[in-house]
Amino acid sequence: MIHAFDREAVARWFFLIVATGVIILFWQIIAPFAIVLLTAIIAAVVVTPLERRLRKLVRFPWLSSLLTVISVFLIIIGPLTAMGVLMVQQAIDIAQDTVANPDWVSHFKLEDQTFFLLLPEFARDYVMSIDVPAVLRNVANWASGNVASVFSGGAALVFKTFIFFFCLYFFLLDREKIVAEIISLSPFKDSVDRNIFARMTETVRGIVFGSLIVSVVQGVVAGVGFTIFGVPGALIWAAVVVVASQVPTLGTAVVTVPAILYLLLTGNTAAAIGLAIWAMFAVGLIDNLLQPLVVGNRTRMHTLLILLAILGGIQFFGPIGFILGPTVLAAFLVVLELYKSGILEKRDVA
Repeated sequence: MIHAFDREAVARWFFLIVATGVIILFWQIIAPFAIVLLTAIIAAVVVTPLERRLRKLVRFPWLSSLLTVISVFLIIIGPLTAMGVLMVQQAIDIAQDTVANPDWVSHFKLEDQTFFLLLPEFARDYVMSIDVPAVLRNVANWASGNVASVFSGGAALVFKTFIFFFCLYFFLLDREKIVAEIISLSPFKDSVDRNIFARMTETVRGIVFGSLIVSVVQGVVAGVGFTIFGVPGALIWAAVVVVASQVPTLGTAVVTVPAILYLLLTGNTAAAIGLAIWAMFAVGLIDNLLQPLVVGNRTRMHTLLILLAILGGIQFFGPIGFILGPTVLAAFLVVLELYKSGILEKRDVA
């Protein structure tokens, strides 16, 4: 006969085994959409203040949530999607006109290039020792084989975008219920849980408003300048500016200075001067002028940490890592701060 204590132990272990299996199966189901769900959560955290203001005006939570989702699409997602399509098209055009064009590869002579003639003699000798045509042919073969694959995930992207907005709507509509449910499941005191939510929310908004939005504005302004002054692949370099703006000290100069030198070396002196002026006054001053207006008193991370988080996030998550990387950084810093404040002490645990 099994004693009551043994029956309780068996029941407990049976529940744990069943629960583990169910959790694993559930994860297998939602894993394809995990990044989309996480992105929707971050978006909900960022735009919640807007939804609250709309809720006070329209009085209906479902309507204010719907209007917020529409605003996100019109203001952010729509333009970014259009820019992404144009960037891909520019990349394809450049590849087809250069490395993917057999005539261009066969007629390309490094010794006739202006930038090559400006190199020191030892550098020219080293470069000439490289089989440049072979390298260009390899690049051409790679470009020709991968151009079509750029659009292969189009249907999946559209579907995941739909899932993103669908989740964003319900995260906004039911956020109080979701937070309350998480707090009820947490082993910590409710006050500690609310403190964690408050710090995470403030830190995520601080990163988005303090670094990412300003960087995107700098990228857009830089892209306008690249387009005006004739830099090939303007939108591609504008996207690089967004990341480069996080580089300590150098910032956007990492991209704008080479673009200016390119215009000089190709004989476009007037365009180079114009781009230099644009980079100094239109792009360079955005951080000083827009930062206080957009950020205010929100939390700001060190730019080096933001840069590492963006690069690591892009490598791990893909393009959406531009947002998810800094968000993981925010979570890490909040956890570190809570640990330093003594969250593991007995008095903090329910």
